[in-house]
Amino acid sequence: MIKGSFFLFLAGLASAAPKPNIVFILADDLGRDWISSYGSKHQTPNIDRLAKEGIRYETAWSMPLGSPSSVTLLTGQYPFRHGWTSHHDPPREGREGLSPKKFTTFARVLREYGYSTVIGGKWQINHLGKRPNSLWEHGFDEHCVWPGAEAGKPETHGKYWKALLQANGRRGRATYGPDSINGYLTDFIRRSKDRPFLIYYPMLLAHGPYASTPHNQDSTPDEKEGLYAGNVTYLDHLVGKIINSIDELGLRKNTIVFFTGNNGSAVSGTLNGEAYPKGKGGEGDWGAHVPFIVRAPFLSEGNVVSRDLIDFTDLYPTFLDLAGITPPENLTLDGKSIVPSLRGSEDPYQKRSWVYSQLGEFRMIRDWNHIVDNKGSFHNLAKDPRQESPVSKLDKIAPGRRQRLQMILERFPENATSPVGEF
Repeated sequence: MIKGSFFLFLAGLASAAPKPNIVFILADDLGRDWISSYGSKHQTPNIDRLAKEGIRYETAWSMPLGSPSSVTLLTGQYPFRHGWTSHHDPPREGREGLSPKKFTTFARVLREYGYSTVIGGKWQINHLGKRPNSLWEHGFDEHCVWPGAEAGKPETHGKYWKALLQANGRRGRATYGPDSINGYLTDFIRRSKDRPFLIYYPMLLAHGPYASTPHNQDSTPDEKEGLYAGNVTYLDHLVGKIINSIDELGLRKNTIVFFTGNNGSAVSGTLNGEAYPKGKGGEGDWGAHVPFIVRAPFLSEGNVVSRDLIDFTDLYPTFLDLAGITPPENLTLDGKSIVPSLRGSEDPYQKRSWVYSQLGEFRMIRDWNHIVDNKGSFHNLAKDPRQESPVSKLDKIAPGRRQRLQMILERFPENATSPVGEF
């Protein structure tokens, strides 16, 4: 009797443990070549602060374009499984988009387990004009988003100055869209500080069409690169506002903040003093290789640079792991929780040994150094990051590495049918 009561007591302690707040910031069209902590000449002090206080990952992969990356992140599945293998724009196409009947997002699971959930930023994977309740069905208690450019409604196209935003089902104009969304999220943090919350922040910046920001509207550069650079600077400023809101409310110790990009940069930047290829849409490492920084004071003291591999399917199981949630039995997840990595585990069985990315019929897979794709390309990224030179025939390790990655790549199934349905 005493023994049984003791175990009930332990179970009660476990269930009473505070669940961490989860903040996921997804920059649009921003690769490592515009983040100074990764070696860019462009300065991003607030993102760098996250890196100093957290863990900066050297190798994280998204998909090479935005909508396949977003759906992979939300579902925890690779494109060949969820079907969004290429770019889809349901509002512009007049189609339904991601079906809540077919897919269960991480937001929906976290909400079912007591999290307050919000999305702020760009959705664009459902037609909110025709299905205004989509965000609630996908698990978000609240939203403040640019709904995307809807076919036949030119008033919906602007997302920066005089943006049309939708907040909890109601639409209205904002002076500058990114500011209004950021303000909504900082207010959400203040209102939700007494219970666990999830913030999903797919930012509007730095996606085109490029425009001035509140910091440079009086001296707007004319050239594309200058406008893009200004957008990255303002993006960094908005990241700082989120971090400051968390810290000023005393939530730092129990809040995990993720920062990443949805694909490679849309404008060529620099890495370690050298020009880096434009990544967006690229069929190579530069297309999928994104910045990935995590601040988790309850797991790491910070100031860490990690070589552990991560891809976008890993975030869903990571969020559930952080919240102490066992994945539902009927849920298919392709990724692996990175919580052991965040803790500093050195057990290789708790981590990945490869990452995968896909765009249309193009597929690629890499480990720490080598990359293989389904067009027959094979490169050593440590020696040839731009994939310009074939691997030397004198490299005795390379054939085994190639065969291993090729076998994994060939094991994946054919692409599922695109699930972007009609109304």
